Amino acid sequence: MTQGGDYISFGLEQARGAVLGLMARDNLQLQPKTMPRTRRQKASGRLKQVEIIVRRLIFLMALALKLAPVRPRTPAPEEALEDDVELAIFPRVPQRRIVLMPPAQAPAVFSPFMVHVAPVSGPPGPVSSAPLIARISALLHLLKAPETAAKRLARIIERLKAKGEPRPIAGPVASAFRLSPELGALSTALPGQINAALETWESSG
Repeated sequence: MTQGGDYISFGLEQARGAVLGLMARDNLQLQPKTMPRTRRQKASGRLKQVEIIVRRLIFLMALALKLAPVRPRTPAPEEALEDDVELAIFPRVPQRRIVLMPPAQAPAVFSPFMVHVAPVSGPPGPVSSAPLIARISALLHLLKAPETAAKRLARIIERLKAKGEPRPIAGPVASAFRLSPELGALSTALPGQINAALETWESSG
C-alpha cells in the first residue's frame, strides 16, 4: 500500500467489505427485529472498530484538501446515491449522520464515533437489532460518498484552527487482532499518520 488516495481508497473498500461480512454473519440484511444479546454485542464491537477506521481515513482525506473560500449559495439537494444492494436492504431505516469530530466540550482526543453500547445485563434472551442496523446503515451511507464527508470535515477543521482550538490526538485502537490482516494493519498505522499530519496544527489558521 502507498500513501495518498490509493491507500485511503483501499482502506475504505476493506471497511465496506467488513461491514457487509458483519451483516451476512447475522443475516441483518433481512432486518430481523431481534437477535441474541451476545451476537449483538459481538457485532457491535466489531462495527465500532470499523467505524473508527473509516472516521480516521476520512480525517486524513480532509487534512489533504485545499478548500476554496466559502461562497453564499442555496442549499443543494442531497446527492442521489446509486440503488446499491447494501442500501436497498434497509429502505425503511431512518437515515442518521455519523459524527466526524468529537463535540467541542470533549477532550482533544480523536475519539471513535460510536453509539454507546451498554454492558451485557438484564435477563437472557433476544434483544432489539434496530440500533445495530441503524449504525450499519449510517456507515454504509458514509462509505458511498466519503469525499462529501471529507469536505464537510475539512470545513470543521478549518473553523477549529481559526478559533485556536488545540489539535486532536489519534490514540491507538484496542483489539486490532480481531480485524482482518488488512484492516488490522490500517488500524495500527492510522494513529501515527494522523498525528504526523497534525504536527503543524498550531501554526495554521
